[in-house]
Amino acid sequence: MFDQKLLNMDLHWITVVLLVTGMVNALNLTSNNQQSEIANLKQEVNDLTASVRNLTSALNHMQTEFQMLNSTLNKRQSVAFSACLGSSGRTLGPHQPVEFDSVLLNDGGAYDPRHGTFRAPVSSDYHFAVTFLSSLPAASWIEIVRDGNQLVYTYADGNGNNVGSTQVNIRLEAGQDVWCRNAYVSGTITLHSSGKYSCFSGHIIS
Repeated sequence: MFDQKLLNMDLHWITVVLLVTGMVNALNLTSNNQQSEIANLKQEVNDLTASVRNLTSALNHMQTEFQMLNSTLNKRQSVAFSACLGSSGRTLGPHQPVEFDSVLLNDGGAYDPRHGTFRAPVSSDYHFAVTFLSSLPAASWIEIVRDGNQLVYTYADGNGNNVGSTQVNIRLEAGQDVWCRNAYVSGTITLHSSGKYSCFSGHIIS
């Protein structure tokens, strides 16, 4: 009978030990699972943080491009000029530029009346026109040039005060210059000395 009691007590403690061991193992498993889940959550947070940084960088880049585009569009919308000769006439030597010094309009500030030169602020298509009144006694030839290369020219004969005019649409890259000059490589021309008969104008097209 004593032995049976001892056996029952041993079985009881074995059962308790097994239950405690099982609970400990379950707790360890739960703890491991939680740690694994926490690690996964941390990784997801890191991934989301990296994605937010990439999106922020992309948005900043897009904002910079938008500002540059907006600035370019504003420049294109406000590039136009018109200038005439002042009260005095001009006698021009070979290939001498015409300095149209009486400015009527200079939106964008691309025209320089000191040298009679227009400098393209942005790459685009432009329209230019020139009209002039010649003075006796010789015929006059005026040409519009881009960086010194002839684009178009016009003529007024010397049999009185005659008018010559021409215009052109051209492509300009930013920084290229356009101006008018005496088309003769030798010899002079004289433009009329009274009133604003001789004028040069231009504007951006697109």
